[in-house]
Amino acid sequence: MHTGLRQSLTRLIAIGATIATLFVFIALWTSFSTLIKSHLDKEVFIAESALEKVITEQKRLLSTTLDALTGSEALNNLKTLSDASSFINSFNRERGSSNIVHLAIVNLDHVVNASSSPLFKAGKQAKQSVAMAAMGLTQTIAMVNGKLTYLRFKTIQSNGIRYYLLIARHIQDDVIQSVESFSNAYINIIDSNTGAVLASTLPEHIKGSRQSIASQIRWHDITFLDTAEYIEHTVSLESLSIAPVKITFFVDVAAQVESFRSIQLTLFSLYILGLFTITLFALIWIRRVTIPMNSVIGAINNIASGRYKNTFEKTGNFHEVVALEKAVDGMQKSISQREDSIRYQAQHDDLTGLFNRNYLERYFVEQMREPKWVQVIAITVIGFRTINDLYGYSNGDNTLKTLARRLLRWPGTSARLAGGEVIYVTDEPLNDNQLETLKHILEQPVESNLITIPVKVAMAVLSCPEDAHTTEELFRKLNIVSDKAIRTGAWSVHYSAELEANYNRRLSITTELKRALATQQDELSMVYQPKIDLRSMKVCSMEALIRWNNSKLGHVAPDEFIAIAEQAGLIEQVTKWVMRQTISDLAYFREQYYDFTIAMNLSTQDIQNKALLNELVAFLTEKGLSPASLQLEITESDLVSDATLAVENLSSLRALGFRFAIDDFGTGYSSLAYLKNLPVESIKIDKSFILALATQDNDQQIVHTILSLASIFDLRVVAEGVEDEESLRILKEWGCDEAQGYFISRPLKREDLEVWLLNSPFKK
Repeated sequence: MHTGLRQSLTRLIAIGATIATLFVFIALWTSFSTLIKSHLDKEVFIAESALEKVITEQKRLLSTTLDALTGSEALNNLKTLSDASSFINSFNRERGSSNIVHLAIVNLDHVVNASSSPLFKAGKQAKQSVAMAAMGLTQTIAMVNGKLTYLRFKTIQSNGIRYYLLIARHIQDDVIQSVESFSNAYINIIDSNTGAVLASTLPEHIKGSRQSIASQIRWHDITFLDTAEYIEHTVSLESLSIAPVKITFFVDVAAQVESFRSIQLTLFSLYILGLFTITLFALIWIRRVTIPMNSVIGAINNIASGRYKNTFEKTGNFHEVVALEKAVDGMQKSISQREDSIRYQAQHDDLTGLFNRNYLERYFVEQMREPKWVQVIAITVIGFRTINDLYGYSNGDNTLKTLARRLLRWPGTSARLAGGEVIYVTDEPLNDNQLETLKHILEQPVESNLITIPVKVAMAVLSCPEDAHTTEELFRKLNIVSDKAIRTGAWSVHYSAELEANYNRRLSITTELKRALATQQDELSMVYQPKIDLRSMKVCSMEALIRWNNSKLGHVAPDEFIAIAEQAGLIEQVTKWVMRQTISDLAYFREQYYDFTIAMNLSTQDIQNKALLNELVAFLTEKGLSPASLQLEITESDLVSDATLAVENLSSLRALGFRFAIDDFGTGYSSLAYLKNLPVESIKIDKSFILALATQDNDQQIVHTILSLASIFDLRVVAEGVEDEESLRILKEWGCDEAQGYFISRPLKREDLEVWLLNSPFKK
């Protein structure tokens, strides 16, 4: 469980004040204990000194008395112990009635022969004498008749007799009087054997109460008002070591305790007052800390909740709090700026500053919630990769930036998807004239690093919600329309259901073609259309043509799926399949002793694929065939895409023995330069000029011109698309070398071709 700063600081201050006061109390208790002990030691010392003084005086007194007696003539004249009574009587007369010294003559058996007082009874054994003799003492203090008595013991021998002289004096009253006179202590004389109090100077109300007496002062006794009034101290004097008594002094400490309690109460009151004052000032001080701290905490919570724009009141007065407020404020602004930057980067394209795809998707979702008609235009820079390769990536980037600036001048929302693809959502739909104006503006050449870069764009136009109802559908259809615009070279293409159907068919063709190429199947097949030599009117060659009959799509024309295969990156697999099948069939015909050649078409990608051409050579070698038995047909458009590489690869194959023909001659980029430089030996007139040759004068002029041109370059000419006998006659008359078409034979499978070769009028 967490506690607040205010509670923590208040608690800390209270604990600190309590500890400080506790230390003061400890110091006070220590000082008081020292004071009490000092007072006790002083009073005990005085009392003990008084006791010692009494004992010393009594010792001196009895010693003097004993010496006087032993030197007296009366004692020396004592002949027998039976005369002891006369001596005692004489002693009493000399001392008088106030005599406080008790004298006894004791025989060697410690029986009293004569005594000066009832203290020692004649005829009775003197116990004190027995004890002193047994212990070898000449003096001692003992309890005699319940009183503290000082005794002297001496052996006397004179006139042939031997006895003991025992002298005693009560000192109890002297001890009490002396202690009371010289000290403030009270005294108790207690029988050690019975515990009975023999004498006491304690006040009557104290004698029976042990609660008022203690052996020492303890701090909790003082603190909790349970302190004894007197401190007791038992005397241990060497001279009293055999006395069966215990002397205890009692020192009155009530005044000191009361003084301490007064000081303690004052200190405690000051503590309470100080604690209250400190707490009050602490609360005021803490308030000056906690209020700005709570404001800072609120700001931090706002930051944690993502509310970076909320400001907070800065009320701190302490340097540290002010510094913290500035730090949090700076952090809030920094996070806000960073958040704005992150949000901008998350929504914008780094290069052009246009919105990006993420923002565009959310934008479309919001727009489609409203029944508002929106026009979406996908703008694609044609050949953007070529711009990067030709002019460099820096100039390519500058081109995109320039197009973005031009587009931003038009009202609406613009976003870059990737590469040279930009989406423009108009505020108001544009008509065809406005679209053409936009195209014209965007296609203005871009000046970058002293280089003029030409720009060409294609536009795909959709209307929402008419053409698309979801973001996913919108992007999918934009891809369809853009693909159509780029493939056809049209600058503007509008979406239509037919366009989408064609696109979906292209996708289906791609999918099914991949499957057909990846599995063992009989969907793909090869057919061969015979060519005849117009001089001999006999079969001289075959053109290999691929056919595809799919279970889902039905018959798919080669012109359709070959173009799709090139765009989908499948043309290499298709070409390899055609190569293997064609070369296998050619090997079969060689085994049947047919010597005609087979012409096989190569695409643009095939010509530029050096590895594929090497595989072609390997296939022929594998079947034991020579390159001369295979003629390769190439379209003019394939040669134009990369003439240098095409010439290089074709020349390498020509050196190996391959023969080449230009297919569809007259429909592409016909040029005398190509005819001059390419390693070809024949050209193939496109069937569009041959189909109506018998009836069309224009076609006759074109064909006649091509034949004349080929004659100049010493090239053989093949006419494709011969549909009637008259066309065949004209071609033969004009010097055409070879002909093929439905008039001669349709394309046939290998099995059907074998039958045709046996029965045809053109067989060898």
